[in-house]
Amino acid sequence: MTRSPQDTFLSDQALATARDAAADPSLVPVAITAANGEQCTWCDCPIALHKQPGYRCGGCPATAKNVVSTFAGPVLRYDFPACERHTTDIVASVAQVVGGAR
Repeated sequence: MTRSPQDTFLSDQALATARDAAADPSLVPVAITAANGEQCTWCDCPIALHKQPGYRCGGCPATAKNVVSTFAGPVLRYDFPACERHTTDIVASVAQVVGGAR
């Protein structure tokens, strides 16, 4: 799947907004972007999830449809590949961990 320039812009904006919001220590922003094997245009994707077509969901063997990215600071990002079924489970798990840590 090839992204249109609009898709790339929206994905980049979601990740950049979440990254900027992470400067507030009271927030743990989450962004959900498409898992289509293409790298962001503005970052190095340190875990390289956006660069690997066909990678699998973290909760089952299904192909990932989304990447759930959570920021623990402006430069600390965690990426989780997720199928449609497990996307909300991953977001809920992040919320539960963050809620228990505070």
